[in-house]
Amino acid sequence: MNIFKFIRSITILCCLLSPAIVFADPILDKVEIVQAKTEADIHIDFKTQVRYIRHSPSKLSSRIQIFLEFPEYKKLGFALPTKREFLSSPPTDLVPAFTVNFPDQNTNSIAIRFKSPVKVRISPDGSGRGIVVHVPLPKGIPSLHETVSPKVTASPEVATVEGVQPVDVSGVPEGMTLDGYASKLVAESRAAISTGAYEKAIESLNIALNLPFNNAGEEAQELIGVAREKNGEYAKAKAEYELYLKLYPQGHGVGRVNKQLALVDAVLKAGGGKKQTKKVIKEIHETTVYGSWDQYYYDAHTRTYNPDGRKNKTHDQSSLVSSINLTARTRQNQYDGKIVFRNRQTMDYLPPSNSNRHANRDRTDAAYVEFEDKAVDYMIRAGRQNGNSGGVLGRFDGAWLRYGLTPQYKINVVAGTLDEYAVDYRRHFYGINLDVGPLFENWSGNVFFINQAVKDITDRRAVGGEVRYFDSTRSVYSLLDYDTLYKRVNIAMAQGNWLTDGGINYNFLMDYRNSPILTTVNALTGSALAGKYSTLNRAKRATGWTDSMLQDEAIRSTLQTETVLFGATKQITPRWQLGGDVQVNRTSGQAGASDAAITLFEKQALENGVTLSALEIENFKRSVAGTGSVWTYHVQAVGTNTLFNDDTSVISAAFASGKTSRSQSLLLSNGFAPAEKWRIDSTLQLLRQDSDPNTLTYVISPTMRASYRLREKASLEAEIRFDIDNTHSDDGHTRTLRDAAFIGYRIDI
Repeated sequence: MNIFKFIRSITILCCLLSPAIVFADPILDKVEIVQAKTEADIHIDFKTQVRYIRHSPSKLSSRIQIFLEFPEYKKLGFALPTKREFLSSPPTDLVPAFTVNFPDQNTNSIAIRFKSPVKVRISPDGSGRGIVVHVPLPKGIPSLHETVSPKVTASPEVATVEGVQPVDVSGVPEGMTLDGYASKLVAESRAAISTGAYEKAIESLNIALNLPFNNAGEEAQELIGVAREKNGEYAKAKAEYELYLKLYPQGHGVGRVNKQLALVDAVLKAGGGKKQTKKVIKEIHETTVYGSWDQYYYDAHTRTYNPDGRKNKTHDQSSLVSSINLTARTRQNQYDGKIVFRNRQTMDYLPPSNSNRHANRDRTDAAYVEFEDKAVDYMIRAGRQNGNSGGVLGRFDGAWLRYGLTPQYKINVVAGTLDEYAVDYRRHFYGINLDVGPLFENWSGNVFFINQAVKDITDRRAVGGEVRYFDSTRSVYSLLDYDTLYKRVNIAMAQGNWLTDGGINYNFLMDYRNSPILTTVNALTGSALAGKYSTLNRAKRATGWTDSMLQDEAIRSTLQTETVLFGATKQITPRWQLGGDVQVNRTSGQAGASDAAITLFEKQALENGVTLSALEIENFKRSVAGTGSVWTYHVQAVGTNTLFNDDTSVISAAFASGKTSRSQSLLLSNGFAPAEKWRIDSTLQLLRQDSDPNTLTYVISPTMRASYRLREKASLEAEIRFDIDNTHSDDGHTRTLRDAAFIGYRIDI
């Protein structure tokens, strides 16, 4: 592995591009492609919990829109990041090249644009933080477990080659005789055995032995026993040698075969037959560097007309956001090495003021080295990475080690420090977890233990597990996280999808969790400490509190949220897909938890440079006020070829009702390509919100976006959005106008 070549490539690219960062943490994390039996599985990972709702279209298309829900954002009223995000496909022959972008058409969705049309099916992945896009393998790519047609023999053990990677076997050259072709296959097999390519030799010899009677048959029968023996398939080697002696009792190789048969039989009696399950590694020799680079300039203004006649005007945003995403990968047979680097920078051009406390930011979302040995079955990843399983809470600096005890059981050890911005404390953790599965083809899971501390104060100590079920039409993912320090459940959730024979896709979600996850650090934003101290130890010294007192305050400062959702989607006409869901949310907590949540919300918004509107702040306060259940009813229609050729239209309506607030919203969106390299997306959002006491708000938000593809790997994009807010209350009528725009470019590397 030439690791220095990778480092040099990344360094040169970083210096040339000098990436300049973004207001809120991104949603997208990474994309990987894995070959399954008859499909290529595109794994799209996110940095937050996601729930797959539906996708469109269900037919062959080069553009797929996937609608998702982000429970961790929705529960506490956080607005989703609106900055443009992209992921590029790794180089592969399994699927056409594609790009993933978020957000799409100003909806909670991502768009995947393939170079050529594909037909997909989609399911959640096993982590709860991703989805899997299943694409049929293209013609010419054999299925992963494809076997050669069995030869007719008395022994079934030698009939097929099981569990091997597909290899290329040359066809019969024009004008060559059958004996000549068989001899050619045997010669190629001998050469393959001499270089250790035993699977290729077995494939070629099976073809030779399936041919009608020929002069190379005896040699091929002896040689396939040798190939299987060297490949560790001792039981099959024994069967091949015994078949040789039966077919050729007077053959030239009888002495050699008897000798090898005795050796193989001794190995089997000593228990060496276990080597028969040896993992086969496909011959691979490749090195690639891929990724993307983009820059977007954002600008926004707000004008407020107050009931008393005063007018306020603010310049909310003026910033250049740059992102770089690079992966350098080398694969040499069973060895797979990666270097991953993802960085975002923001250059903020607004002068500091009371209303604008933004600043230039430089954030590295990922910077790690990963090495995997598929033969021994271990993987190590070191550096800044995103944790999404095993009880790890988000991005961290550290190391993750995985070792396969058996094909069904893999042990993972992880240790590191959570990557958090603008805090004076560091949360260190270590953990161990066990991946189990697949069991009975469709079941898998994980059990974990994690311990987290701030210096000498325990922050979190939890055990838990995941249970997953996946097949072609059904999927269920469940998670339990129990804190043994606090003796409380942190998370208990289950989500699933079921696609019926009639084409109806049902989905459900049941979720209970502490928000945020219960940790001792939560005490710092509680009503008693009120954010006065930046670390737990400073709080202890100043107040004289003990660890147990901090833990009691953390409990008082943590909310509990519950969500139950049920939805369904069906293709009702060739053009239109109709879906809907019913959802109930409830937030509860002890006195002071709401104040702590609001303090944390404002702190995180300020740190991320997000300008919160008065309506967003008020809605968040209502969502954490413990005001009982909030019911939401949502209907969505997604159509293709509606107003224009090959366009996508979305009509979405929602009604939400709680004790102190009621809202109705409507979204109309259309995206189409007026010319070969152009795409136009337009959206109109309407909102009516009736809040206690006596406050009525109307919001109209039109958006227009245009993108132009300069070349296959370069594109330009621009958007403008207006928000017109009219609020009527006992104080009078307040009107707020906000305009926001961006323009930028993107280059795939």
